Amino acid sequence: MKLMTKGRRNVNLSTAMVAVLLGQTAFAATEEETSQGIVTLEEITVTARKREESLQDTPLSVSAFTTVGLEKRGMTNLADLSAYTPNININNGLVTGGSTNAAVFVRGVGQRDFIFPTDPGVGIYVDGVYIARSFGGMLDLADVERIEVLRGPQGSLYGKNTIGGAINVTTTRPRGELEGRIKATTGSRNRIDVEGNINFPIAEDKLYGKIAAATKNQDGYDVRQTDGLDMGNTNLDAIRGGLNWLASDNVEVYLSVDATRVRQNGAPGTILETFDDPTGLYAIYNALAVPMWNAILGLPSDSLFDDRWVTDDPPSASNGTGPSEDNVDTWGATATVDWEISDNLMFKSITGYREMDAIIKVDMDYTPYPVVHTDEEQHQKQFSQEFQLSGTAVDGKLEWLLGGYYFNEQANDVNQTYMTSGLFDALEALPAALIPLAAGVTCPAAFPAPCAGGVGNPYNTLFDLDVHPTTSLDTDNWAAFLHLTYDLTSKLSLTLGGRYSYEKKVYFIDSYYPNSGRIANPPTTDKQTWSKFTPKVGLDYHVNDDVLLYASFSKGFKSGGWNPRPLDPLEFKPYGQENLTAYEMGVKSRLLDNRMTLNVAGFYSQYNDLQLSINSVNPANGSLLLTVANAGDVDIWGIEAEIVARPTPELNLNLGLGYLDNKYTYLADSVGYSKDNELPLSSKWMINAGAEYEIPLGDGMGSLTLRGDLNYRSKFFHNPQNTPEIAQDGYVLVNARLTWRDEGENWQVAVFGTNITDEKYITSAENVPSFGFRNAVYGRPAEWGLSVSRSF
Repeated sequence: MKLMTKGRRNVNLSTAMVAVLLGQTAFAATEEETSQGIVTLEEITVTARKREESLQDTPLSVSAFTTVGLEKRGMTNLADLSAYTPNININNGLVTGGSTNAAVFVRGVGQRDFIFPTDPGVGIYVDGVYIARSFGGMLDLADVERIEVLRGPQGSLYGKNTIGGAINVTTTRPRGELEGRIKATTGSRNRIDVEGNINFPIAEDKLYGKIAAATKNQDGYDVRQTDGLDMGNTNLDAIRGGLNWLASDNVEVYLSVDATRVRQNGAPGTILETFDDPTGLYAIYNALAVPMWNAILGLPSDSLFDDRWVTDDPPSASNGTGPSEDNVDTWGATATVDWEISDNLMFKSITGYREMDAIIKVDMDYTPYPVVHTDEEQHQKQFSQEFQLSGTAVDGKLEWLLGGYYFNEQANDVNQTYMTSGLFDALEALPAALIPLAAGVTCPAAFPAPCAGGVGNPYNTLFDLDVHPTTSLDTDNWAAFLHLTYDLTSKLSLTLGGRYSYEKKVYFIDSYYPNSGRIANPPTTDKQTWSKFTPKVGLDYHVNDDVLLYASFSKGFKSGGWNPRPLDPLEFKPYGQENLTAYEMGVKSRLLDNRMTLNVAGFYSQYNDLQLSINSVNPANGSLLLTVANAGDVDIWGIEAEIVARPTPELNLNLGLGYLDNKYTYLADSVGYSKDNELPLSSKWMINAGAEYEIPLGDGMGSLTLRGDLNYRSKFFHNPQNTPEIAQDGYVLVNARLTWRDEGENWQVAVFGTNITDEKYITSAENVPSFGFRNAVYGRPAEWGLSVSRSF
């Protein structure tokens, strides 16, 4: 099939595809020898603008990783992108979300929370299909051809929930002879990973198939509960199959099916400290509920919920005894049709269906007491359909793409949350109303005097916080988009794009407190709609074949929702959409006879109507008060720079740098913190650097390649309140890898180490003043590994 590219955009895609299927795809520093014998950098092809073009000719800030680039860096799941991509942060999100929950932030824009109707702020796409929920979002990277990270709002071409950016994952597609690969990895903590793929012809020049499978297993790291439960372990199985049908010279149909099964314990969290906030429940819980639990749990009678449960050397252990599960099943099917109607007209259809089932159980306080335990069961299914019609006109000067999109999601969630469990029972067990609830009140006293305690006292129900909400969400999203690139001159091009999106959500909630029967939220159904036109305007100028200058203006939006955790009917409120306007300028260049690329982008974004989660203390009873509201505006600015160089045929170098700053221009008084605060998970500086040196062994002995990577992230905060006790100071991670390849590059043996300096750092943390504790989830410690692979 013909490709609608021009000038420097033409690349040898057939060669690249064969390389992908062999598991040997070139990345940015793969060599290409010129007629003069100079080894240069090979072009990388991306589809960031929904057409195939060189990375260096794509006028936007995008980082791309191909199969070999992922493997040489030891990247195994989506979270690893954070270490190698400027101004991106991917972590486990809220501690309650499980280790497969992907909280993605790009240029300071994203979403930590996993629960619907909250939506991600950065869209994840697999083979063009949007993944709506963050559970299971830490995608395994086996069978991946290429990952593209698009920074900034992608409101014209991608649309839904790409206000911060998009991560575009492309899996391999079979097309060629019988070939495949198998890889086995062992390492720290009984690690055993096995991956394999095979691509095979079914009908010559007509039908090709593939099967790719992976199983990954490893014991947990550092954190082990007192009951022996191993936290942070890996137990994942994944399979993907595909059929590629060349229906005619002009029509190609690709069908793929994938499934992933995760059966893991929870993320490796631990309690950092306890504290008595005078407005919270810490003191009353210790006075009334803890003695009851000491008797039930067989703990010493003088035990308290206090710092005795903080381990001496976190994250070496956890004193939690509550449930800890991270079970996720996902599967999906995608059908892609590419039809070359004529030399200047193409049609594409992408049909996707996906289902997800998750059971997430977390002991959030990591102590023997049931201060905060969550038991979440979520089911979700989605259908999407996208049509694209594209072509060229005006003697090839105009490239255009017209598209339509439909998305439907149906999700339901059954949640059992236990907060200061036992406090209600302890109050009911008191002989009378002995606990004053207001200043100056003398207890005991008869109702309606504000005193808690005694059987049947209605004030006791204020402290029944074991809540069971059931929720459901039905979302419909329609969009139409147009994207035009017109060559004003042989060097100057104008891009105009726009997308109109309309989204409707229907949300249902029924929530109650089972111990007392008190209603948290009666059965309620609400419908909200949002719409937005998101334009893009860009100019790009080819100074010459090797230097591209560009500037762009774009907008993005994310639809609204409802406060997802109302503990009282008055807390159930809708919130509106977020809006972002972005300005970007950049340069992409090939230097030193194409032995070096230098890409730099600067940006300024106006981020308005932020959907801010507010974690505070309920003044009525001292319990947790969680609300979401459009409570802020913030300006964000920064730069990204990426350099890849091949100074000699044996030496590859890469450097990435990100600078990010932000300032609130408006913040509602209700959020309870200062306009001087910084956005969460937003380091001011991010630096990654890598060096790779290949040593030919001669005499048919193949080659050795030594690679080292360094990743630095400056200080950042884990919550919007910028709580200093859970802030993460700057840290450095160092990885190293030694690889032997045989002369035919069929066999490969690698020895590697990650975080070899054993840096301790926090990936997720929570501050809970209402119950008086702070917790944290830690990153992976020092690890070693050995992998052996064979391609055929």
